[in-house]
Amino acid sequence: MNSSWDITKKRSQYHFRTDTIDPLYDTVIPVGNLRPTWDQELAQVMEQARPVTWRTRGRPGDPKQRTSEDYDREEYDLERAGMSKDYVLTNMEYNIAPVFQRIADAFGMEDTMARVHVQLPGQVWNLHLDKLEKWMPADPSRVGRYFIQLTPWQQGHFWAYGNYCWTGWFAGSVTTFDWINVPHATANAGHVPRATLQITGIKTTANATFLNSIL
Repeated sequence: MNSSWDITKKRSQYHFRTDTIDPLYDTVIPVGNLRPTWDQELAQVMEQARPVTWRTRGRPGDPKQRTSEDYDREEYDLERAGMSKDYVLTNMEYNIAPVFQRIADAFGMEDTMARVHVQLPGQVWNLHLDKLEKWMPADPSRVGRYFIQLTPWQQGHFWAYGNYCWTGWFAGSVTTFDWINVPHATANAGHVPRATLQITGIKTTANATFLNSIL
């Protein structure tokens, strides 16, 4: 069985050393801040979000649906690491409230996918490299992925980007990262849920204009 981890490592420029902090890769990229206006909608999405695994995480009816072989490779990596292939990564909701959709639209990307991740205590999105080339195979560098933290940081919450662990964020913090190259993971080892709006799409001039506006 081929390994998704081994395949994505080959196209990454990351150093994959544990004794090095390379500021080019071992980092999160701050983009700006939004004013939180979603308390009521956040409570609703936390109730609606449902648990997903690697195989069930995809958008229903997604025309970019991955092949069964791709999911097999991801599950192989889980079992090779001693995890269950049915391990729950996070709770997820694609049917997002209008306030979240307006934020996604404001980013000005094309072919946008927006979803809310509600990571409950004990849930882990294990170390991996993203595979977003399917948005634009001819030029993957034009694919962007942004994160808006919907809840403030709490002890036990973290994101790992290479050798850097990110903590201490505020509700409304907007970040991105070098998805092609940087291995990353998230975990909730705390006592309360952690919620994030994730937006993926093709970058445009409108996207650049919006990002400049929230610096």
